[in-house]
Amino acid sequence: MSYRHSSYRKTSRAVAKANRAVAVGERPDMTRAEMNRVLHWSNMSALPRPAGWGKPKGWRA
Repeated sequence: MSYRHSSYRKTSRAVAKANRAVAVGERPDMTRAEMNRVLHWSNMSALPRPAGWGKPKGWRA
């Protein structure tokens, strides 16, 4: 299985999970990575990064 195929499978699973939750009227219980996949699929920008993202552990507040 290629990288592209596995990435597509992860995206389709995340989108299906979000659609099932919305159809029931609940808020989707998804990880940050899954939510970013759904947002990317729907041509929206990703969630904002946390304040300490990208800094070494010693520099974080």
